[in-house]
Amino acid sequence: MKTSVTIAALLLALSTIGSSCVNEGATVSVNLKPIVGRYRLGTSTTFSGLITVRLDSLVSAEYKQKIRQGRVYDLRVHVEGDYAGAVSAVAAVRVRDGEVKQIIRFPAQGTVAWASFQTPQSLLSKSPYLAPQPEGISELLAALTTSPLPDISIMTLGTLTLAPVPDNLYVVIEVYLQADAEIN
Repeated sequence: MKTSVTIAALLLALSTIGSSCVNEGATVSVNLKPIVGRYRLGTSTTFSGLITVRLDSLVSAEYKQKIRQGRVYDLRVHVEGDYAGAVSAVAAVRVRDGEVKQIIRFPAQGTVAWASFQTPQSLLSKSPYLAPQPEGISELLAALTTSPLPDISIMTLGTLTLAPVPDNLYVVIEVYLQADAEIN
């Protein structure tokens, strides 16, 4: 009996102090589908590639108009195909028809053996071969809070050190995003 009186008193107190925790919007973190760009290199020692991504295709329908902020929680780079030389490249983003801004360099300076990227390199695992570029990452994250969600382009360009270049080489860039979304 004493317990039920205490609970009733507590509920009455909460209702009179203007508690609005149930009525106000709550924010949740949601993982978005990753952006994956798989770029085929030609037989030249220079390469470039471009993919266009509809940002709204990465977000569940229930959250499309509710994104408040986003974050990159990992960037990964790996290569496919055997090559004896080294590579130096960047990945960049362009939102709509805006300026192209780098999101990652690999490596930060100079070149690194192609084989170093046959095992995926990740920012999350603190790869010494990846150098994130804050200005481009900020541009990508700002696009996530734009309404309607825009199309973006993710591009890569780079150089290889040794000719001839086999015709079956690929560079794969993966961008993993999370967003804070309002659910009420």
